[in-house]
Amino acid sequence: MMLERRAYYYLVAGLPELVLEQAKPPFPAEVFREDIRPNLHPDDFRQIDLLFLPIDNRNLLALLAKKSEDWDERGVFPLEFMEADLREPEHLPAYMREFITAYQQDTPLVAGMSWENQLTQRYYDHLLSHSDGFLHDWVSFERDLRNILAALSARRFGYSLEGQLIGDYPLVDHLRSSHSRDFGMAGEYPIIERLLQLEDEDNALDREMGIDRLRWQYIDELNTFNYFTVEVLLGYLLKLQIIARWSPLDNVQGRESFERLVHELEHSFEFPNEFATL
Repeated sequence: MMLERRAYYYLVAGLPELVLEQAKPPFPAEVFREDIRPNLHPDDFRQIDLLFLPIDNRNLLALLAKKSEDWDERGVFPLEFMEADLREPEHLPAYMREFITAYQQDTPLVAGMSWENQLTQRYYDHLLSHSDGFLHDWVSFERDLRNILAALSARRFGYSLEGQLIGDYPLVDHLRSSHSRDFGMAGEYPIIERLLQLEDEDNALDREMGIDRLRWQYIDELNTFNYFTVEVLLGYLLKLQIIARWSPLDNVQGRESFERLVHELEHSFEFPNEFATL
């Protein structure tokens, strides 16, 4: 679907400049969302909300597991709203309603996959079918990136990829079956070679920063010819989220926390949520 492009001259022109290495974002992503809400067309703001749904996904999983104390207020849907939809799912996005029914009936949507990964897969499918242009390209890139990183981690630590790859498309098939260094897909996915180079980085902190730098550069590439449209705001929001992940690491305690997360990675397949994207 092709969305109408609207210009937000004053809003974009007034945004503070962002650099990946800055100590902290000028404001939290959720504050940015609420500040721009009154100035955006509803169709454009719905695209902004789509980038916050991963928080709602985690909230939904916590609620279904009866761990409401883990509720994150930054999501799109309030606790009371989601609790009501658990009793009678009708207002949440279709992929969430489908997931709630499957979870409550204990009938997995995808056999051999964790509930978290099943919800993530449905989320990506939802975004790819409800977006075009910048957002569609970004979601495709992020899904590819996560799948490649999962395959590289499985290779590095000797884990099985069963139930870990998101989506059903050629890249996933190659990641699952190929034994070549680049999974036989570097020609179609140049990012694989760049990630392989990062694999040689001994310092885990530098390796993760390198991955986020790839994300940052791709956002800039997507917005090369966008100037005052919602795409610029979407890219800005994504950059705020990236910077926010690194802000706690500006002190000794933060760096120690990161080392702990890396240690956890070596003993479990999935990278801890603190450094998840989207």
